[in-house]
Amino acid sequence: MYARHQYGKESEEQAKSWLLSQSGYRFLQNNYRCRWGEIDLIFEHDLNADGRVELVFVEVRARGAQGWVRAAESVDWKKQRRLQKTAAYFLSQYQGPARSMRFDLLYRDGEAWGHLPNLWLNSLE
Repeated sequence: MYARHQYGKESEEQAKSWLLSQSGYRFLQNNYRCRWGEIDLIFEHDLNADGRVELVFVEVRARGAQGWVRAAESVDWKKQRRLQKTAAYFLSQYQGPARSMRFDLLYRDGEAWGHLPNLWLNSLE
C-alpha cells in the first residue's frame, strides 16, 4: 500500500511541475480536502492578455504501462460528482479573480503525460 501511495504522491508532484511548465498557470493548492472529497491540484490559468482568468481543478491519474484500466478512463461518474461537490465548496471560499472554471485530467500510462482539458466547464457568474 505504501508503494502505491508514494507513487501517487510522486505522480501528483510531476503533474504539477508539468502543468507549471505550460504557459499562464499559477499554482494555488494541492490535495484540497473537504467532507465531499479531494481535488488533487488547483490552478489559476491566465487565458489571454485582456486579464481573463480561469480556475482549473485537476485530477491526476497515473497507471503503469500494463494496468488493467487506462488512467484516462478511470474517472467514473461518481468521482466526477465528488469533484463537482468539492469544487463547489472550494468556490464558496474563493476570493480570486477567476470568473470561469474547468476540470482537467492529467494522466500517465507508463511514462508520457497526457492532458485532457475541459472535461466539463462551469461559469462562476
